[in-house]
Amino acid sequence: MAEMLAIMNAALLAQGQDEIVSETSGLDEFRILSRNWPIIVEAELEAGLYEFARKDATLLNREEGHFGYEWAYRVPGDALHVRHVKVQTAGALYPVMDWSQDGAHVHCDEESGIWIEYVTTPRTDLWSANFTRGVQCELEAIIARAIREEPGEASDMEMKAARHFETARTRASQGRAPREPYSGPTRFLDARRGRGSRGAR
Repeated sequence: MAEMLAIMNAALLAQGQDEIVSETSGLDEFRILSRNWPIIVEAELEAGLYEFARKDATLLNREEGHFGYEWAYRVPGDALHVRHVKVQTAGALYPVMDWSQDGAHVHCDEESGIWIEYVTTPRTDLWSANFTRGVQCELEAIIARAIREEPGEASDMEMKAARHFETARTRASQGRAPREPYSGPTRFLDARRGRGSRGAR
């Protein structure tokens, strides 16, 4: 919360407004910015392939699937959305082409477990500088439009935010080394071998 408040205050000060001393102060500024915070952050995390927002998990406990799929696997609670679903065959991971996600599960026809890569909301101290600056500019746009009633300046700040996010996405992409599918023994394979009949219907 402290990091979030610091970014909000940077936006407020840049727009000539008073700082928010505490999230419990009841100020309109905090209510407006905190209401928009998850919309701004989560939308950009989903749009960009940020390494600091990437996690993976092996899912083995299956349930009855929906939407025409045989099986469902519950995704971790911190997942915003799933980017990739893979299955392990002969010691390597290969993409699952036909799958669907709802709010809590990945649905597919793979019965022996899946590997997923998903987007999560990381702590703000893990954000890149340009990602942080992009969020601040988006907050400044909200302040300019909703508090200062300056729509022209708000549009300028939104364009600045877009430029910072574009730079952040580009650098995140450059920082990701190509990855070969896993080969040899893995947690996924070891878990499958020791799984027995757990998770069957």
